Amino acid sequence: MTNGDELESEKATCFREFAAAFEVSREHYSLSYEGKVPDSVLCDAGTDVRVLGIGSGTGNMDRSILKKLLKRHASVYNRVVEPSEEMIAQYKTLAREDKSLSAVKFDWRQQTAEEYFFQTKEDTKFHLVHAVHVLYNVDDIHATLRNMWEHVADGGFMMVAMESEKGQLGKLYHKMWDDFGQGDRLKTSIRTSGDVRQWLDGKGISYVTSEDEINLNVTECFKEGSKTGELLLDFMTYTPSVSDVPEIRSTVLEHIRCKSSVVDNKTMFQTIDELIVAFKGDQGM
Repeated sequence: MTNGDELESEKATCFREFAAAFEVSREHYSLSYEGKVPDSVLCDAGTDVRVLGIGSGTGNMDRSILKKLLKRHASVYNRVVEPSEEMIAQYKTLAREDKSLSAVKFDWRQQTAEEYFFQTKEDTKFHLVHAVHVLYNVDDIHATLRNMWEHVADGGFMMVAMESEKGQLGKLYHKMWDDFGQGDRLKTSIRTSGDVRQWLDGKGISYVTSEDEINLNVTECFKEGSKTGELLLDFMTYTPSVSDVPEIRSTVLEHIRCKSSVVDNKTMFQTIDELIVAFKGDQGM
């Protein structure tokens, strides 16, 4: 296994712990997106609706999006861009076993967003381009948003979901950046949905937003030696092995402790999930 593969496997493990901490089921969380996907997209009669998913993971979110589109369209071409071999394997199993996706043509690309946009020379445009909680990890969020937008067909949509700066998790990001963002003390950039809105506003692109409040069970984060807690902290802070840096770990835990509530002996921490949907008019941009 290469270093890149090991990193993607570690990210997948951290994500599983994060998803397990949701106080709503992953199925309920995924289904919440179905109602927010545009009812239909503009495409020529008799052609597939073309979808590009950036960082699609195990496919749970994609499945809700695809099911919504199949209610109005006979078939969908779905290009999946995902760097984790493990997650693609799980997605392929989901696609094979879920018969409601039989009208979907899958095109698998085991690449990061940067690799995909740099290496793909074709000019295929997509009716829907989406990235659900993945833009925290890209090298240049503005370049990625620009590449995504350039791949949206006229009359199509770009859909991005990220943690809002209004929630306690979003405020934790800003706390970390204020305290540790100078120099190289943080191993990752801190990003929220506000960065996406700012980019769209700067380009004069119209969009609509919606928010969902979700509680995370972060009890394990406060248990010394808990591997689950360590992985959860890694994912919440987008900082690998954050527990190995005592100063950052103590600051993060103190913020979480002050902003959490205790319910049935569980420590609950609030996140606000913001979904942004931008529409490209007939003339493009």
